[in-house]
Amino acid sequence: MLKKVFITLAILIAVLLGVALCVPLLFKDKIVSTVKTSVNESVNAKIDFKEIDLTLISSFPNLGIELQDLTVIGVDSFATDTLANIKELQIDVNLMSVINGGTYEIRSISLDNPSIYAKKLKSGKTNWDIAKPDTSAPSTSEPTAFKAALKKYSINNAKIIYDDASLGFFMELDNFNHSGKGDFTQDLFVLETQSDIEKLTVKYGGIPYLNQVNLAATLPIEMDMKQMKFTLKENEIKLNELLLSFVGSLGMPANGDMVLDFKFDAQKSDLKNFLSLIPAIYAANFKDLQASGKFGMSGWTRGVYNEKTLPAFNINLLVENGKIKYPALPSAINNIQVKTIISNPDGVIDHTEVNVPAFHLEFGNAPIDGRLLVRTPVSDPFVDLALKGKLDLKQMTTIFPMKDMNLSGILNADVKASGRKSSIDKGRYNEFKAAGQMVVSAFNYSGANVPKPVNISSASMTFNPKNISLSNLSAQVGASDFQANGTINNYLAYVFKKGQPLQGTFNVSSKLVNVNELMGPAKVETKNDTSKLTVIEVPANIDFTMTAKAGRVLYDNMDIQNARGALLIKNQTIYFKDMSLNMLDGNVTMNGSYATTDPKKPKVDIDFGIDKMNIQKAFETFNTVKLLAPIAKYTNGSFSTNLKFNTDLNQNMMPVYSSINAEGFTNIIQAIVQGFEPMNKLSMALNTDKLKKLEVSNLLAKFRIEEGRLKVSPFDIKKGDFSMNVQGSNGLDQSMDYKLALNVPRSMLGSQANATVNSLISQFNSKTGTNVSVGETVKVNALLGGSILKPTVKLQLANDNKAAAQSVLAQAVDQKKAEVETRAKEEVTKLKEQATEQVKQKVDTVKKQATEKVKSELKNKLKGFLGGR
Repeated sequence: MLKKVFITLAILIAVLLGVALCVPLLFKDKIVSTVKTSVNESVNAKIDFKEIDLTLISSFPNLGIELQDLTVIGVDSFATDTLANIKELQIDVNLMSVINGGTYEIRSISLDNPSIYAKKLKSGKTNWDIAKPDTSAPSTSEPTAFKAALKKYSINNAKIIYDDASLGFFMELDNFNHSGKGDFTQDLFVLETQSDIEKLTVKYGGIPYLNQVNLAATLPIEMDMKQMKFTLKENEIKLNELLLSFVGSLGMPANGDMVLDFKFDAQKSDLKNFLSLIPAIYAANFKDLQASGKFGMSGWTRGVYNEKTLPAFNINLLVENGKIKYPALPSAINNIQVKTIISNPDGVIDHTEVNVPAFHLEFGNAPIDGRLLVRTPVSDPFVDLALKGKLDLKQMTTIFPMKDMNLSGILNADVKASGRKSSIDKGRYNEFKAAGQMVVSAFNYSGANVPKPVNISSASMTFNPKNISLSNLSAQVGASDFQANGTINNYLAYVFKKGQPLQGTFNVSSKLVNVNELMGPAKVETKNDTSKLTVIEVPANIDFTMTAKAGRVLYDNMDIQNARGALLIKNQTIYFKDMSLNMLDGNVTMNGSYATTDPKKPKVDIDFGIDKMNIQKAFETFNTVKLLAPIAKYTNGSFSTNLKFNTDLNQNMMPVYSSINAEGFTNIIQAIVQGFEPMNKLSMALNTDKLKKLEVSNLLAKFRIEEGRLKVSPFDIKKGDFSMNVQGSNGLDQSMDYKLALNVPRSMLGSQANATVNSLISQFNSKTGTNVSVGETVKVNALLGGSILKPTVKLQLANDNKAAAQSVLAQAVDQKKAEVETRAKEEVTKLKEQATEQVKQKVDTVKKQATEKVKSELKNKLKGFLGGR
């Protein structure tokens, strides 16, 4: 009998195992089809999974459905966002509901290693709103193939991000583990939940209120599914070292409202537990921080939350007898006393009140006291604040660890302000009480991350409702020194009213301003260690007027002396007015502007007046001169100019040469040009050394710069019998296109050039039957092309161009005219007895015809001689 029993049991177990193995295979295709159909019909998203497995053994008596590498990717605005990436999703379904072929009852859900990214745009559109709208009529709609009959659920090792751009809110849960147990088939049950978050980060408006905080919570929730009311029972929440209790209820009636009634409490916890939540303090060295005193926090919120209303709330914070000290440092923050009440009685945001009736703390032995009250923050903010104390900054470094930084100085403050924003908006500053003084003395700031030490020997600011008066500012930043006084106006409107400019008037003076130091370390770009400047961005919403005076200014490779004038800073632009300075042995005056309305493309627009500047030094200092006036490299002397100049600047504060537009007059006062290759080449072409060294004085030339070329209007160079008319252009690529019309004394030409001229004239006379001669001055046109370093020269002598040929023609015609006139006179003498008015007219006609015939014959002969030119 026993043997039969064992055989029967073995057969039964074998059958059950067979069923357990066969059932998943029998229903797999049907379930996969149902899952895919349900998903595709119900969502607007790209959902995919690599594999689906069915099991009965591990989930018995339920059927387990496992989806591997499940991904949910958005569409349209979220086409590049992955809403969910789940390594493994397991759903346990009631086996009998599968066998019966009806609605599948889901008993449990488990997510392993999920990564979820929930995103909300500024427009309010969300990436999780992927459910398709139900367009069918209620009478014809079909129920879903799945029904929630949960007993438990879990999330393991999850990373969840919620990014709400519409509120500026960001929350990240890293290594999040959560589980819940309860019978969701019941209308009333208790859901037991357990949550652990290794790193919880919460940011609002870019400010991290919680930064990688550890959270552990055990929350039993009473679930009333009929009333849709969820009540938190007695629980415990731990944030880092701070223990909280959070109890109350959340109701979700059918009208879409949320009804809240919660209270929280952290009664008289240790101060250090609260400090562990502060991101700036909770760091690797927090464990070494010594903190004593009590911290209390309590509050409540109750009321309705929907699109139009908020619940009322009240928050109380208290610090009593607090002390904070790092063991390695000698001083501490002592006697910390703070009480804060944030309340709202009815959920209307404008009825919120923030009240800090008094706070007190002592940095070492230096006390600081204050208060703060804020009311009606939306309609018309009311502020009442006060701050009084003396702060020894050197002592601060003995309280807080400051690595690689030196800080010292005394700050005395006694400031009060009380009034409404509307008083400022309407300009009724007398209704807004603001008064006080801040005095800084012996301030020093230096360190590894500070480009140059900052020293303020003294500075005083006095406050009243209309302005802040700055006096006795004496400061040193690196090698630069500053002395200043002035007033800052409209500061209350600037703080409380959006878009209002901060106005000010200042007098600033300095013995030395090293702009290169103030702009920070230079960027090294090439192997030759070429340093580059960076854009100086003019602040927005600033309206400052200042008179400035500096004994010396170092900027880039310029050494400027005796700079003075007026500066207006407005609309992200610095305007220069009647600025004067000495540099490069000359005097410079300037009016214009430097604008960074587009920081990627700064602009300069300046009128310069330059008097007696050294040409060689200008070439070495200004890249614009190097590229557009390369002749300056070979010129010694001085020049003056009036120049209108505008250009874009690149990110290294250098001109964008293709954008330069400039025009002006230049006066070369006294200069010697020597070693300039185009002039050397011209001298070779004329077979003379006289043009290799060119001396000029009081030379006036008009020019303009456009499209990357320097274009020179015609100007004359004269010296004795030699003269030269110059016009043309050269470009950034060093190309040249100049025409030089020269009157060259034959004495300047070499013997070979003179012989060539004489031979040409002889041939001309032989062909035309004339007896013309070339004077002591030869007219030559020189066409300069090629580049500055590789110039080309093309010469046209007087009898090698049309204009010169016309001159020779005129000389020949004059000779022939003389001969005709002589013959005509002889004929008139013979016919003298018969002279009548008619005869005279005939003689004149004959004379004119003869002259025209001579001219025509000479032109034809000359044309043939010149080869048709």
